[in-house]
Amino acid sequence: MRRILLVIACSIFCGTFVFADKVIESSARRQPKWIGGMQEGYFITSAQASSLEEAQQKAITALREQIVAAVATKVHSATAITLHEVTDNGSIQSHKELNSVLSVEAADIPYLANISPSHAEAYYWAKIRRADKSTYYHYHIKYPLSNSKLRMLVDDYEKSQKAIRDTLQSFASVDFSTYDNLEQILQVFNRLRQFDQTLHAEAHHDMCSAIRQSYDRMLTGNLQVEVLSCSRDKTLTRLTYAGKPLSHNLRPKVKSNCLTAIEVTAQEAADQISYDFQTGCYSDDQNWLDITYTINGKKISCRKYLP
Repeated sequence: MRRILLVIACSIFCGTFVFADKVIESSARRQPKWIGGMQEGYFITSAQASSLEEAQQKAITALREQIVAAVATKVHSATAITLHEVTDNGSIQSHKELNSVLSVEAADIPYLANISPSHAEAYYWAKIRRADKSTYYHYHIKYPLSNSKLRMLVDDYEKSQKAIRDTLQSFASVDFSTYDNLEQILQVFNRLRQFDQTLHAEAHHDMCSAIRQSYDRMLTGNLQVEVLSCSRDKTLTRLTYAGKPLSHNLRPKVKSNCLTAIEVTAQEAADQISYDFQTGCYSDDQNWLDITYTINGKKISCRKYLP
């Protein structure tokens, strides 16, 4: 019985000894006391990896994540804009409030890009050997960041978010009926797309998407092809937005069930469509002309029956 107990005790002791990791190399003879603790005015993080460089980089990444989390606890994380939408030839106007909860993104805090091991107040690393003879590195970093500096980061973040919110609101308040040129309207689409590409928060991307959808509804609900005159040799048309003439440099696509030699000529106030009626059309038939403009991937069309 004593022999059995002795074997068990030896196994437990030897197992503890065998499976203990061992420091075989380090940046200092003694591990600093700040490791694993907390100190006001400092962020302390650590990371493990198979190489020293990777462990250091992981520790820096963990440090950035800690700072992002610290900023997030001190900022107002919700944003809201009012979407103004005019549809159905300008006769219906709706107002919709878009609300989103923001997550603080590292890309929105420029200070984080300047964080590097060279700016740390202290660091410590150790190369450790496991029982199976494999090794890994443990990297610890102590980084100075005072409360006043953290407050400054929060203020800068909130200012940048206000600028984004103000820009989104300006896009959401656009009224295309005040424009007299189609190119100006399309430029608003392009500016919104370019602005969206500069954003990082998913909530902001969602708001841009909602605004674009509102723009699409306003275009399809208000753009029309207006026929000014129609005869057996030519038709004059123009684009209108909410009943207001809209200048443009587009050429419409024209189709007919009988007309031939169709030509489109842009004029100052309208598009002139000339054609040959006599060759393929008959007076007692329904002879029609389809006029289609493609704008932002949307087709705006009109069918006109010839006299």
